[in-house]
Amino acid sequence: MKSVNIMTCGSVDDGKSTLLGRLIYETGNLLEDQSDYLSKLNQKFSKKDIEIDYSLLLDGLIDEKEQGITIDIAFKYFTLGNTQFTLIDSPGHKEFTKNMANAATFADAALIIIDASKGISQQTKKHFEIVNMFPNIQNKIVCINKMDKLDYSKEKYFELKKDIEAFVIEKSIKIDTILPISAVRGDNVLNKSLQMKYYRGKTLYELLTDLKLKSTVSNNGSAVVKFLDNSTGSRIYFVENNGINYKVGDILKNVYTNESAKVKEIFHNNKIIQEQKNIKNTALKLSNQISITKGDSLILKNNNVLVTDAFKAKIIWTGNENLLKRKRYIFKFHSTSEFGFVSKSSNKIVSKNIISILNIELERKIHIDIKSSNYYLSQLVIIDPDNNKTVGFGNVSQNLDKGSTVIYKELQNYTNTTFKCIWLTGLPSSGKSTIAEAFGKKLKKESIPYYIIDGDNIRSTLNKDLGFTKEDRVENNRRVAHLARILFDSGILPIVATVSPNKSSRSFARSLFKEDEFSLVHIDASLETCMKRDPKNLYSNQSKKIKNITGLHTNYDVPANPDLILDTEKLSVTQSANRLFKLLD
Repeated sequence: MKSVNIMTCGSVDDGKSTLLGRLIYETGNLLEDQSDYLSKLNQKFSKKDIEIDYSLLLDGLIDEKEQGITIDIAFKYFTLGNTQFTLIDSPGHKEFTKNMANAATFADAALIIIDASKGISQQTKKHFEIVNMFPNIQNKIVCINKMDKLDYSKEKYFELKKDIEAFVIEKSIKIDTILPISAVRGDNVLNKSLQMKYYRGKTLYELLTDLKLKSTVSNNGSAVVKFLDNSTGSRIYFVENNGINYKVGDILKNVYTNESAKVKEIFHNNKIIQEQKNIKNTALKLSNQISITKGDSLILKNNNVLVTDAFKAKIIWTGNENLLKRKRYIFKFHSTSEFGFVSKSSNKIVSKNIISILNIELERKIHIDIKSSNYYLSQLVIIDPDNNKTVGFGNVSQNLDKGSTVIYKELQNYTNTTFKCIWLTGLPSSGKSTIAEAFGKKLKKESIPYYIIDGDNIRSTLNKDLGFTKEDRVENNRRVAHLARILFDSGILPIVATVSPNKSSRSFARSLFKEDEFSLVHIDASLETCMKRDPKNLYSNQSKKIKNITGLHTNYDVPANPDLILDTEKLSVTQSANRLFKLLD
């Protein structure tokens, strides 16, 4: 049986849930207990001017029923002929564009609903742009709904149709059909409307039953290792196949190690099979052992693949906070996840619901692909590690060749286990630089080479090109972290004394070192104490036009689990330096 996922999108109260509810009801896909349920809901929640409120079948939460809007993604299933349909009713209002973008990532077709009495809203235009981003949406059907409210006006239909066609041509958006309907009255939903004889196309029912989905499977994909089993005495790899077919005897290569091995056995549903063709999950036994770990990608030996750490991606930003260039985000693909940052964007400001082209730099090279070559491997979501919220959806549009012949090499081999990177963080005037100097003097007495990376000094030299915007602060700390690593690799103990207000920046710094090579130290002092000290006249500077002092105007993320806390309101400089020295033991 063929399966099709259909999403709906439109502005608030365009009638999405009503349309889908009617489809379920009139195609005989309503279960007996749901019929009773619908009757009870209609008595309690239904709108007074509607005989049967079909939207109540889709809206899943009580507060949604009372408000008449949809907040969560609702899934309903029905069968027409030999096709199993999954209806995805996603939110229409702009505060929940994230839900709608999420639905777009796995839909095969989209129903774009427009209220005939309102015309094309800005939110509906955004929905057109979002569904156009995702190649998996192969069919786009535009339903001009609520034609009954306009007495089924022929003139209004053709006027709206002309407006829609002009917009999609301007934006290079492909749509398949525009049809006038009334979800409440049933016109052109299952049966031809007697009120709109000027429309000679298919009904929505006919359009759905005639949907044809093109196969997007190519053989340039990969088998991603999800689990390894050694219990039988030989290694069996459980893999997820995406755009790859293989048989016993074929040679598979690990894209991360370039090692190859022949396929010895293939398992599916507890049976041995000779060939895997369009099967999602299988298990493999190889003829010889090669280095393979969870998350590795296996490809056919002669296939060319893209392993990169820099690319362009088209995304829809769904975060409540604006995208922050140079901030550390998690970029999650179907096969793997990796930390990285955005170096450029096509929009000066990327705020909620903005579609933008981003230049993305990862911390490690991974196996992905571009949308036109292997869409599945190009899909990604962006996650903010500070709160684990999804803030963006999109796909890779272009690989960036940023020195593919440049290979990182370990040139130093210092093994002095007493060395660590000591990272001091705290509010301005909390005492970071003073403590760093005192700690440096103790290191000098012990003949331990060190270097203090002071926030003010580094901004006067290496980072002179940076200001104090959020993005520049993140970039400042990124450079400082790499400088600290370079010093560490050179056999010098780096002491970093910088505000470093963001949790993500400090996490990135820690990621450059092994667990026992890095210590985060919170130099703790209250804002009131720091304002009283104010040795640089930072807090009391009345002529300062831009209000961006950390702790006063901008947020400081207090470290949740630092390796050491130095309370400078209670500890002297000497006591603080002595406690720092103990970290080297």
